[in-house]
Amino acid sequence: MPITRAVIQLKALEIAKDLNIPPTEFKASFGWCRRMMRRNGLSLRRRTSLAQRLPSDFREKLLSYQRYVIKLRKKHSYPLDQMGNADQTPVFFDMPTSVTVHKKGDKSVIVRSTGNEKSRVTLMLACLADGTKLPPYLILKRKTVPKEAMPAGIIVRAQAKGWMETELVVDWLKVVWGRRHGGLRKRRNMLVLDAFRGHLTEPVKKQVKAMNGNLVIIPRRNDKSATGMDVVVNKQFKYHLRKRYTEWLLAGNHALTPSGKIQKPAVRRLCEWILKHGLTFPPESIVNGFKKCCISNAMDGSEDDVLWEEAEPGMPNQRK
Repeated sequence: MPITRAVIQLKALEIAKDLNIPPTEFKASFGWCRRMMRRNGLSLRRRTSLAQRLPSDFREKLLSYQRYVIKLRKKHSYPLDQMGNADQTPVFFDMPTSVTVHKKGDKSVIVRSTGNEKSRVTLMLACLADGTKLPPYLILKRKTVPKEAMPAGIIVRAQAKGWMETELVVDWLKVVWGRRHGGLRKRRNMLVLDAFRGHLTEPVKKQVKAMNGNLVIIPRRNDKSATGMDVVVNKQFKYHLRKRYTEWLLAGNHALTPSGKIQKPAVRRLCEWILKHGLTFPPESIVNGFKKCCISNAMDGSEDDVLWEEAEPGMPNQRK
């Protein structure tokens, strides 16, 4: 539950009443609350995520998913370069940090940005269990793809709402998944996706089957604990991309809009950031991510302990 100083003060007064301490002797003042928090190593912290109530059958669904993956691997003996995981993530043109170093006591703390915090694109990232990164697939929120040439190594598409709809998922299967090593020869493969509705349609299932593949869908609400993309790739990707954006913002000499605001980064520049800076994490982290999520562990059980190992040092915001 969210706990504030006011909640602590109210609870302290309730305890004092149960202990028959008169209100004149203990008022649970703001100063008392601050000192008590300092003594116990407590401080106000910014929320990092929302903890939603998990479904009652969460554990059983997760185990069923892992059993299914193991069953497919025993049946088809996929090599590591034929087991993949893909996921969409939003990328914003404006990525201002939520915290900044500032003087104590100031009531207003202003952080500079381009004013495009809600302007975004959708990026489909994919990788293989051997550490290979597949070309990023970018979906712009517009009706047509820009005429300017995009840097080599990234595939750009356009959709009115910037969403990964069924037609684009099928297109991604053809131009990215189908062109991986062994894809043209239709080597037996396994593709792990989350339960996004665009992944569950018949055209998508039909296309995966035509490519001699097995489609594995992660149960809803379990995707953050069962996919290597969330455990390893997406967090590192956004960390490095935000860092590059901050460097660009601090560099100055930006073009301005007629209203005097900084123009948002061009699509080509954003693509260059994605290629040169966002995907710089090492292949070893991808390999470990697949093992942590029980997708590519050794079938003899010798690597099962990887599921419980500490995340690699130096990697931002990784889980165990």
